[in-house]
Parts: sequence; C-alpha cells; structure tokens
Amino acid sequence: MKYTKDYIITEYKKLKDHISKSPSLTIFIKETGIHKRHLEKIYGSNCWTKLVSECGDEPQGFSKEKSEINEILIQWGNLTRKTGKIPAGADWRFSNCRPSIEGIKASHNLNWTDLPYKFLELYSDKEEWSDVTALIPSRSINGLPDFKSIPKIERLTFEILKFIPPILHDLVDYSVNNEDKYREFEKSVNLVFQMLGFEVTDYGQGTGRNPDGVAKENQHRYAILIDAKSRKDNYKIGTDDRKFIEYIKTFSEPLRKQGYTNIYFLVVSSGFEPVSSSAIKNIKVETQVSTTLLTSRLLLKLLSSKIQTPRLFDLKKFQELLIEDGEITEKKIDKFIAKHK
Repeated sequence: MKYTKDYIITEYKKLKDHISKSPSLTIFIKETGIHKRHLEKIYGSNCWTKLVSECGDEPQGFSKEKSEINEILIQWGNLTRKTGKIPAGADWRFSNCRPSIEGIKASHNLNWTDLPYKFLELYSDKEEWSDVTALIPSRSINGLPDFKSIPKIERLTFEILKFIPPILHDLVDYSVNNEDKYREFEKSVNLVFQMLGFEVTDYGQGTGRNPDGVAKENQHRYAILIDAKSRKDNYKIGTDDRKFIEYIKTFSEPLRKQGYTNIYFLVVSSGFEPVSSSAIKNIKVETQVSTTLLTSRLLLKLLSSKIQTPRLFDLKKFQELLIEDGEITEKKIDKFIAKHK
C-alpha cells in the first residue's frame, strides 16, 4: 500500500483519539502498521518529530512549547468555566485572551475547534477540571464515530478494531457473559456472518434443538451450522456431542437437497479447552460433517479484514478455514487474511 501524508496524519489523529493521548512511535507502528520507513519516504530525517509537530503535538524536548500550550489551555478552561459552555471564537477575542486564534494555529497547528479535545487529552484526569471536561462533547471525524468509543480488546490492535461496527463492539464481552447476554451473543455471531456475505437464518434459543444459525453461501453452494456458546470459562468440546449430532443430521439432509454440496459445523465461544479428538471424530463419523472451533476475538478479526478489503475477501476460499477439524488458530486466520491483501 502506498501511504500519503494526509493518510498518515489522519491515522495518527485517529489513534491519538482512540488511546486518549499522543502515541509514541512504537505504539504508532504497532497499532497502524505504518512503519518508520514509510514515514521517512515522506518526511525524511527526523520523520517522527516532523509528523508529531505537524499534528499539533509536542515532540520530546520541546518543553517551552509545552508550557505555552498549557497556558493557552488553562485560559480556555477558565473561559469555558466562566461562560458555562464551549466558548466561541468571539468569546476568546472579547475576553482578550492570548495568543490570537490565528496565533494558536500558527504556533501549535491547532484549529479553534481542536482546543476542547487538546484540553481533554491533557486534563481529563485532573479532578479540578472535571466541571470543564464534562462540557466537552464527543467528537466525530469525517462523520465516523468518536474513536475513543472503540473498545479496547486484548490482542486486537486499533487498526483492526476501527473497522468493527459499533453494534458489534460488545461481541467479545457477550461471549464471556453466559448469564443474561447469551441471546445477544447468538444474534451478534449471526450478524457477523451476515456481514461477511452469507445468507443467515437465525434460530437461537427457544426454537428447539437447533443450531443458533445457518449461514448459506449461495454462489459456491456450502452452508455452515453455527452454535454460539457464551462461557465465562473456556468451552470444552464433548459436552454437547449428542445434541450437535442430532441437529447436524436434521439440517444436513434438507440443505444437501437444496444443492449445498458442503456442510460445515462451527462452534464460536470466548475460548476453548484443549480439543478432544475423540469428540470431534465422533461427530464426523455420525454426520460426515467437519467440526471447527473459533473464538469471538478471531471472528472479529475476520470481519475487520472483510470490511477493510471487501473486494478481496473470498468466500469460496473461506472454506479452507472450515475443512480441517479442530480449533481455527490465529496463525490460520492470519494466513487467510494475508492472501487477501
């Protein structure tokens, strides 16, 4: 991918909003996938310092500039407290605050509309300014949701999470809450498969001994029977074998009569105990259907890839993840995603 200056600056600001502070170079590379060599092609030597400065932040060593921005923000905070609202540019000028709005832009590359969020970045953890920070609304970027609202999920980078729609932000939480969110988990898993491009029928709780969903791929004629298991602890395959076998048999025959030549069975959960090969083999012998296991975290990783590069996401090759019995590992997921970049 060829990175432009505008794209790099946008990614820097998105990440800064997501983590609520200016990122380091190490964090920037890890979370965005934009390496230092890409920055050097655009900015040359001292590339990180130049990028940080262009984005209105203070590179290390600029203590005088930091002191000046703090003075500006304290003025802004006091003015906000005085007016009881986010002040307009006219309020700043009327109160003879310094420097001018144009001077703030020239010296710190901050627009007037950026000041509330710069204030929030530096003072959100200061109790004495809580009345001011409470007045600052969430900001959208180019019509997109506030990036601070994107969930932080262990082992999923910001670069992955920023493509996940808000309606699925709680998927991983639902997968570990089996007391009152199991139905939300079932519906969310089915929604992911719908977003991946499948035709999905939601069965879920209350419909008898059925899978939670059936995902059909009509072009390449295969179907996935989905069971979403919300568990606080890792799910152990082997505890529901008889139920699985029963509804796999029930659904497989009609699906094959409809022309779906390949049928797969997939369990989605928060995590899994070491897979029992005997349990997997038992299901295969009884049904002639492959059984695979996938964590909710990796399901989101797949969806992010689909949304990021929709034209390259190949549902025909998606079957490669389902053919081999057992848990679908992160290595397999990464290999599949790498083929579509």
